[in-house]
Amino acid sequence: MHGEADTSPSDKRTLWFVTQNHHKYQEARRTLDPFGIKIRLLDSMKTEIQSTNLGEIAKFAAQEAAKKHNRTVLVEDSGLFVKALDGFPGPFSSYVHDTIGVEGLLRLMNRQTQREAYFQASLALASPRGSSQEFSGKVHGTISHKSAGNQGFGFDPIFIPRGSRKTFAQGGTEFKDKYSHRAIAFRKLALWLIRTKI
Repeated sequence: MHGEADTSPSDKRTLWFVTQNHHKYQEARRTLDPFGIKIRLLDSMKTEIQSTNLGEIAKFAAQEAAKKHNRTVLVEDSGLFVKALDGFPGPFSSYVHDTIGVEGLLRLMNRQTQREAYFQASLALASPRGSSQEFSGKVHGTISHKSAGNQGFGFDPIFIPRGSRKTFAQGGTEFKDKYSHRAIAFRKLALWLIRTKI
């Protein structure tokens, strides 16, 4: 991706993250900062396609945003996949959270003994010329029986990552950054950027 639009007026190690979710932006910033990679918020609506594939959604949105803003950008899409609900809400997690919320999902899980689930994040880096790279992160866990904790966002209050007894919303930022699917994807991005010397 050499020779393409600068990611920042003065620093090639600065990336533009297209999102209107400031929680996601802060999580990305905390993850990338130790690698010496700075991230800036591009507070803009992203174009989403109807798809059950998070990677396809992120890639399309990143390519559209890169062309629109004429710069190399990052777009992330993520979802909660619940085994007992056949992977629902998956790529529709944001819509489901905005409509029925955490308590609504817990009602769907009422009397379910199978409570396995995973969070997945798909991250796309795209340039105005159309080239792109994709990175993903996944964390397995279970759905709690009740909402717990007041930190985090989305379905964090009901997701307990494997190896823990706390929900994402109970653990705080250091805990979330340790287990987070999003942090895994951003760390993969950072290592790729360092390896390719972009």
